[in-house]
Amino acid sequence: MSLDCRLVDVNSDIFIDILRLNSEVFPSNELVAPINLSNNIYANDENLSIFSFYNDNEFVGYAAIYSYENISYLAFLAVCVKYQGRGFGGLILEILKSNFSQIVLEIESLDPKATDYLQRVKRSKFYNNHGFKDSGYKISYCKMTYSIYSNFEFDSKQFIDMFNLFKSKNYFDFKFE
Repeated sequence: MSLDCRLVDVNSDIFIDILRLNSEVFPSNELVAPINLSNNIYANDENLSIFSFYNDNEFVGYAAIYSYENISYLAFLAVCVKYQGRGFGGLILEILKSNFSQIVLEIESLDPKATDYLQRVKRSKFYNNHGFKDSGYKISYCKMTYSIYSNFEFDSKQFIDMFNLFKSKNYFDFKFE
């Protein structure tokens, strides 16, 4: 199994498919901050790269990476529902890792009281299986708390600086723990 990776132009038809996929696989509160792809200003940010992935010319999923200093923030990784559970997410992640050496991302914190706790555990295991570790730090915004994972020695200062930049661009507030 192999995937074709293409850089996405936000004015293309595939970008509309990406926004549709987002609404299918992400809760609405996770689509707003820190990077809101449905807002042209954020989607056109010069530091944001959006990649679409194809298997035999059929759209499988996408990833959005925000580059800041030495780190690459994986803002979104989504696989079409019909392709989930077939290894495409892991393959996308491996392609990203081969092109971006220091990736940082967030997942919802592993709160046993959360209604989707088992899904969160599954997501955590997925990233662990692909070389990402929980940094021990958390970030909260939009009434949600996220654990920060990375595939390198996590630099909290760079991460906080990046989020302060996001804050200055779209006025959302966050708390780093």
